[in-house]
Amino acid sequence: MPHSTPPTDPAIAPWYKQPWLWFLLAPLFAVFIYGTSYAYLSVVTFDGMVKGDYAKTAKHFNQDSSRLDQAVAMGMQATISLDTLTGDLRLLVTSSPTISSPTLLLDVVHPTMASLDQPITLALRPDGSYYGSLNKSIDGKRYLHLTGPDNSWRLSSEILTPWPAQFSIIAN
Repeated sequence: MPHSTPPTDPAIAPWYKQPWLWFLLAPLFAVFIYGTSYAYLSVVTFDGMVKGDYAKTAKHFNQDSSRLDQAVAMGMQATISLDTLTGDLRLLVTSSPTISSPTLLLDVVHPTMASLDQPITLALRPDGSYYGSLNKSIDGKRYLHLTGPDNSWRLSSEILTPWPAQFSIIAN
């Protein structure tokens, strides 16, 4: 009678030591970790606010154009001169009736990053022009919003750098 030898099976490692298991589970763990961190960041970070006359109504946005319409009714036009070396602004406003408020507000708004916005208070000088200064240099596209102290009218424009030495904003 032939002597039979018991089968020699290699020792099977426990489940957590199997390489194929970790090969399949690693992407799942990575997706869970990245998904959780992105969900956390989306809740915690502030997206910024759109500068404009928008109001959320139900599931759509309505734009209020009453201030722009007021500027059109007044026939407003603003001419801005910029000294690129010093950042000084000179603004001349023409309208009917004539604007004579002691200050105007010029918002230089970055399209996507609120931290790059610059609110500039323009002061009336004896020559009838308004003067102010940029806080920092400007690169790229910007929206300009000129408003009065009572916020009853508004002029808006879009500009790309480099700014021309003089440009106009016309109510339309």
